[in-house]
Amino acid sequence: MNSSLTCPHASHTCLCTRINRRRLKASCVANTNREQQSSKIAAKVKGITEVSGGKSRHFGLGRNSAEDLPVREQTDASTSKNISDLLKGLILPVGFPDSVTPDYLAYQLWAVPSHITGWMGSSLITSSLLAAVGLKAGAGTAAAGAASIRWITKDGIGALGRLLVSAGRGGTVFDEDPKRWRLIAEGFTTSGRALEIATAVFPQQFVLLAGLGNFTKAVGKGMGNPCFRIIQTHFAKNNNVGDVAAKEQVWEVVAQLIGLSLSIALLNGIDATGDPTNAVWAWAAIQTVHVALRYKSLSVIQLPTLNQKRSCALVNAHLQGQQLPDVKKGNHEEAMLAGPTSSTPSVQFGCSASRVFSGSDATQRLLSLAELYSEERYILVWKGCKGQVLLQTAACPTDSLRALWQAGWLANEGIQDASDNQLLQSLTAMQANIDSFLQATQQAGWDTDRIVIRSNEDRFSVVQGN
Repeated sequence: MNSSLTCPHASHTCLCTRINRRRLKASCVANTNREQQSSKIAAKVKGITEVSGGKSRHFGLGRNSAEDLPVREQTDASTSKNISDLLKGLILPVGFPDSVTPDYLAYQLWAVPSHITGWMGSSLITSSLLAAVGLKAGAGTAAAGAASIRWITKDGIGALGRLLVSAGRGGTVFDEDPKRWRLIAEGFTTSGRALEIATAVFPQQFVLLAGLGNFTKAVGKGMGNPCFRIIQTHFAKNNNVGDVAAKEQVWEVVAQLIGLSLSIALLNGIDATGDPTNAVWAWAAIQTVHVALRYKSLSVIQLPTLNQKRSCALVNAHLQGQQLPDVKKGNHEEAMLAGPTSSTPSVQFGCSASRVFSGSDATQRLLSLAELYSEERYILVWKGCKGQVLLQTAACPTDSLRALWQAGWLANEGIQDASDNQLLQSLTAMQANIDSFLQATQQAGWDTDRIVIRSNEDRFSVVQGN
């Protein structure tokens, strides 16, 4: 292997004899007349059509295979349709209507006005409660009304935070790694509470601090609630989500009653000191313990789904001939706060062809790889010890797992920038060993039907020639 293709920090673990035999066979195939293969590309793959962000781009070659035709880009001329698609992307789940049950939209259309009237009623109740605890100004209620408006404004700013998180396509990240995002949500919640309790030191900045605090807490809530629902569904082994959710309420109410009782005693102690700022220090200590307990509670959850981090650990174990970790061990060893591309191999899925390929021979290179991956529904490019995967429109989660195994082979071999020959070697090894990998994964207790490897939305399709 050329030393210029070797990653200085890569591991050079040997593969099993079966993979080596496949690799040698692949090398023989790759060393055949490449010019003859290239002459067949134009006949088999005439072009590539990529769909990205509502736009379609076409990559094709002219009569001279060395001459690239300009990329033809098509967009929908209908502004109203673009606005409609934007609104659908903001308020509807990815893949609607196929990704939800038929009654989803009807439920939401009735639920929205019920939420509106519910918040209107809550606002009136807030005003009445503030007036009842002594905010009346003589016979009038001007002070109570002003305080209510400030309080409602604070809640409104918080609602914007929840909208910021929940709208659009960002919610799909929670499915892949709910434990990570639940912990990130806890960080936002802690920051929001810190801003709110700072009002004890800076009461004159109540609206600013309370508003920002409520906004930050709402961002945390917008992240935490979807993650918590995913975790609840995981607990419901017999599809008894309702029963699990009901019992969760019991646990929460018991904890709430105990917490409120201890809070009364703590507040009485703080009042006895005569210094209300002591509440800030008490809160800091309690919140530190709270975050630590939250981390511990999440660390014991054993999700059997295959996200990118857990899949990388399984792929590496399989390539090194080791026993695959079971669900308990895999979850325990997973770096909870690490992102999906922090694992080895580092791979990004759903990449755009126009960003992966550049230069005068970009289209030639793209079509050549499309021919190389003609039996797959993805194209893997390996540069700088990192992988970029283009996915076909018909690609499914298993295709992402296949690409990840192939990337793991390249990383395990210490390859920095993969040539066509090396891509062919890794592809052949993947196709020869993916079935045994999936079987071993299932035997270790993982659910291979629930692969949640997140990707960008760019997709491509192959235009076949004669």
